[in-house]
Amino acid sequence: MASASALGAGNAATVEPASPSYEVSVEFAEGEIYNPWTGRNDKVELRAFRGEGNDRFMAPELRVSPGQVLRLGVANNLAPCTPEEVEREECFNSTNIHTHGLWVSPGGNSDNVMISIDPGHRFDYEFVIPDDHPAGTFWYHPHMHGATSAQLGSGMAGALIIEGDRLPTIGSPGDVDILFGQGESAFGEQVLLFSQIQYGCFDDTEKIKAPAWPDPDTRPWELPPWTCDEGDVGKVSSWDQFGPLREMTSGRLIGVNGEVQPTLSGLSTGRFQRLRMIHAGLRRSVNVSIRRVADGAPALRGITAHEQRGWISNFCSGDEVAQFHFADDGLTRNAMREVDEAVIHAGSRYDSLVYFEQPGLYCMVNDQSWRMDHEDHRVIGILDVGGEAAPVDNVASHLMHTLREHAEMRIDDQRVRERVIGDLSGELGLSAFTWHEAVRDDEITGYQQATFSIVEQEDSPAILSIDGLPYEHGRIDRTLTLGDVEEWEITSNLAEHPFHIHVNPFQVIAILDEDGNDVTVEGTAAYDSDYDGVVGGWRDTLLIKRDYKVTMRTRYRRYIGDFVMHCHFASHGDAGMMQGIRMVMPGSPTTQAMMH
Repeated sequence: MASASALGAGNAATVEPASPSYEVSVEFAEGEIYNPWTGRNDKVELRAFRGEGNDRFMAPELRVSPGQVLRLGVANNLAPCTPEEVEREECFNSTNIHTHGLWVSPGGNSDNVMISIDPGHRFDYEFVIPDDHPAGTFWYHPHMHGATSAQLGSGMAGALIIEGDRLPTIGSPGDVDILFGQGESAFGEQVLLFSQIQYGCFDDTEKIKAPAWPDPDTRPWELPPWTCDEGDVGKVSSWDQFGPLREMTSGRLIGVNGEVQPTLSGLSTGRFQRLRMIHAGLRRSVNVSIRRVADGAPALRGITAHEQRGWISNFCSGDEVAQFHFADDGLTRNAMREVDEAVIHAGSRYDSLVYFEQPGLYCMVNDQSWRMDHEDHRVIGILDVGGEAAPVDNVASHLMHTLREHAEMRIDDQRVRERVIGDLSGELGLSAFTWHEAVRDDEITGYQQATFSIVEQEDSPAILSIDGLPYEHGRIDRTLTLGDVEEWEITSNLAEHPFHIHVNPFQVIAILDEDGNDVTVEGTAAYDSDYDGVVGGWRDTLLIKRDYKVTMRTRYRRYIGDFVMHCHFASHGDAGMMQGIRMVMPGSPTTQAMMH
């Protein structure tokens, strides 16, 4: 892996004065994390991003607009690894940055995951955001091969918001944000960064503290959660803290914005609220429903995790607040759709609008099974909604009229305005705000196949790979050509894996089960609700289930250089489920050309 100090901060671009600049320090930080199993805070010392007044276990929020250059200075103030850590291959103190989902260069000092910022060094990133980059919800996190699990599992991730105020025209799309009002009529906004901070406390033999196996008949997913005694300091320092069994049974719940089961304020009744949901966790999917907490409910923080299923049943069982889903992975959909819950897999983003008619507390319930084979619903956090009662006869109709009013106020061009209002009147259509056109059959220039593979072995660890060959840093597994438009077929031979590819997003064409049945058709025997509303949309991350065949299409439009695709279960990527990709100029299939 190339050293950042060797590369320097070259390829500087001319930066407009308005372009944003941020500084972060990577360091060991002390703090506390609420442990719902014990009802008290655990002391922790974790690798963390610090900067911009941020003191939680999450990275500072970054905001930039199309046409700007996002500058990010990263100083690695971690200590060099000890010889013992190196020998155990548990040296997690070098780092780098991946801007997940951004359509920017993968080379130089841009979104280059091939570099290493070693302890004691800094690196200055410059992400040139093109004028035609979609506005939306993205994120950033370390992508240091072999250390991604440890760093992401310490909360080292943050929101990266592309802000846009472009009006649609006859020939080009606009930013859906213009429909969300201005001034007093503006919709509210809440950024929700989901993570799983996988800290453990260790005994004198460097083993994770956990209760003894209860009895021989106890199944692995029924194991008690990890423990921390008074005076212990939780850390992320060992491979033993990662992998499917550890991540599913440790008792470390999905948190939000660097905290476990927090109460989040800043929302109000009487106007729509935009929820920017980002899955920055290690593994478990998140199915978020929002329900009002019943009057007289005891505080959640007074209920231990063992008793919380009863608390949810008794005090958080009302009707779900409708969510109007309008973007996946930062990319606006062709139309909004009304849902009861947001289904989000590791690495993905999900934007929706909600309307609270009554003030009070609302629970965000994760309805995703988390102990492997049985449901165990958990509360991610509590939303504290202020204001006065603001009931409406029909929320969907109220949303349509509100969006139409904002379009009337913002869009001067009569033809464009009529198109937008017509779309909104028919199923809340958003065709004037989608930045990628569907890939036509006659555009296809080639085909690719990829299989997520786990080969189990009797006397040694399973072999994880894509197409049977575990990842090796610096090796190029797949060469693509700029300007091509290709159709991909992606499968998994064992378990499920969130597929993520850097640089270019893709359009989902079809999802079939092992018998060739379409799993997206509601009411059929093959129907899989995890894929509601997926076909036809554009994304950069998608869950691939065992024996499913996913067909997607993508255009290689602008950037050349080296990047990767991988499973976004961080421990799977670290273990080898990743491929190196090189994008080359037409006519130069074997020549690497670096550009910014």
